[in-house]
Amino acid sequence: MPFADVIEIPTHASRQQRDLPTIDTVSDLVRAAQGGGELYLRVSRGPEDVHTGSRHPESGYPLPGLACWPLGPEPWWPAGTSTWIARQLVSHSYLLSERALAWVLTGPVVGRGADGEPLVAPARPVALLGHGAFLEAESVYAAWRCRDVR
Repeated sequence: MPFADVIEIPTHASRQQRDLPTIDTVSDLVRAAQGGGELYLRVSRGPEDVHTGSRHPESGYPLPGLACWPLGPEPWWPAGTSTWIARQLVSHSYLLSERALAWVLTGPVVGRGADGEPLVAPARPVALLGHGAFLEAESVYAAWRCRDVR
């Protein structure tokens, strides 16, 4: 079942969201990630989180930064930036919902969450992620996963 049939990307937008560009392709996200500075993926109510912060979901404790996932590949990852980014989008797309959208942020890592994810603060929103980025990520990552089957 294609991603488009499972998840409907929310279309409502706050003022801060309307002021951000939307990235609709993996290649545009790769270019943004290679443009300097670490970029991170976050799935939440939106970029307003930079003002409200975040909390550990089980304990309710406030976190010192926003929990997110790196869009830059680890040094040990041989498959390239495009595949790493596609994997990050596919791996976290299950979090998308009517109340949670995907967006990209940057900022210094100030700690790690309970699952080892980077906590970024102060965070600066960079862009929203559109539907097309997730559709393309599915294709890119599936092709990479099938590379040895041929």
